[in-house]
Amino acid sequence: MENWIEITIHTTNEASEIVESILLDYGSTGVAIEDPTTLEENLHDDFGTIVELSPADYPEVGVIVKGYINELNFDDETFNRFKDELEQLGKNINIGEFFKIETTTIQDSDWENSWKDYFDILNIGEKFVIVPTWREYENEEDKYVINIDPGMAFGTGGHETTSLCIKNLEKYVKPHDNVIDVGCGSGILSIAASYLTDGNLKAVDLDKLAVDVSRENFALNNLENRIEVEEASLLTKETKKYDVIVANILAHIIELMLEDAYKLLEDGGYFITSGIIKDKKDELLEKMLEQGFKLVEETSDNEWYSFVVTK
Repeated sequence: MENWIEITIHTTNEASEIVESILLDYGSTGVAIEDPTTLEENLHDDFGTIVELSPADYPEVGVIVKGYINELNFDDETFNRFKDELEQLGKNINIGEFFKIETTTIQDSDWENSWKDYFDILNIGEKFVIVPTWREYENEEDKYVINIDPGMAFGTGGHETTSLCIKNLEKYVKPHDNVIDVGCGSGILSIAASYLTDGNLKAVDLDKLAVDVSRENFALNNLENRIEVEEASLLTKETKKYDVIVANILAHIIELMLEDAYKLLEDGGYFITSGIIKDKKDELLEKMLEQGFKLVEETSDNEWYSFVVTK
């Protein structure tokens, strides 16, 4: 029986998504974030939050990011390389004076399903509800239902950056718009867009796993023939223009696609971005404006930011 290495990183909220990305790069097949701000939420509402959380399980400051890597793929050399990469990250972003890395070996047993306990039904915006496939849901309010099975490497939409994007899609996508989702992950944003337009839809991601998971989720929502999905690096393969380009990725990656996004966006169209931390937002917006974009709206949630710009 194979065992797994649970890697626990205590860091800041602003560094958490980059740490999560690095964990996935090293082969983590699941990532969980323990954020104490969750304890401040109304845990007994109808928005799919987890109830009866214990403060003892959460750090007093910062967040805990946990990843899971097969022990066969995580020897001492790999751990030291991983640790060095995270410490180098601290030169460019605040990882916290309390920053700490710990590892624990856990038994294979039932862990592959235990991660599902982190996800529940989630209402976003005016009309959307995200329903993990292992949850039951009666659509009594005529919601736009996104059925999702993210696999252990992707979230189910609960992160602030995903929520910001869905809310902006709901606000700016028009009935006949052509939309492309860049860095599609589990395909949530593409599925959301399918409810808002009868135009062409495309999803791209550099990660083959993301492409495969997106295809599975499109099939779960009967969209396998509706959404084109391709393994690609940002917009480098694109030749067609789009009315809406949406990208829920990190700020420094968004910077790499600004020229292509401007070229491929229809006049009057919208470029919707998220995954932007507070320390990077002003620099990114400045580069967007230098590219020729015009700011339409800036929104935020828990120090994560989203920009909607137009051409």
